[in-house]
Amino acid sequence: MAIIDMWDTQEGYICQGTDIGFCTLGTAVVAGEPVTFGTSAANKIVVNMYADFADSVGVAMKGGVTGDTIPVVFYGVMKMCAHEAITVGQCVSNSATAGTTITYGNVIPIAINTGGTSDILFALVNATGTQHILGLALQDAATIGDEILVLIGGQR
Repeated sequence: MAIIDMWDTQEGYICQGTDIGFCTLGTAVVAGEPVTFGTSAANKIVVNMYADFADSVGVAMKGGVTGDTIPVVFYGVMKMCAHEAITVGQCVSNSATAGTTITYGNVIPIAINTGGTSDILFALVNATGTQHILGLALQDAATIGDEILVLIGGQR
């Protein structure tokens, strides 16, 4: 059995060594997909399904509809699907195309900026300052749909 098979996806998502927040959904969210912060609300952390390339800050452990409370992983190891080839140790972010050809995850490799901001959790790392680090690839992915373990919130 490969190590990736120890992280289940049948009944929600299993994480290891995690910091999990219970968040209120501002929009419908699919389990296993990255999320972004939503509109601020009193006494709540609001998250939405990510809409734009590289705006994710965590991963939904369960799906739900607007108003539901779900667990979101902000730091820990999770199984995700690659949306293109990824090398172990690369920083990853979400793909712009949620749910296309694969069922969950949609992570892609990103290059980190050498301008000094790359050591910050969820750093803005591209030239236009819009690409967030979601995590760090713990395994290689050869092609779209490959399952790999990702350290959510981890960066170089």
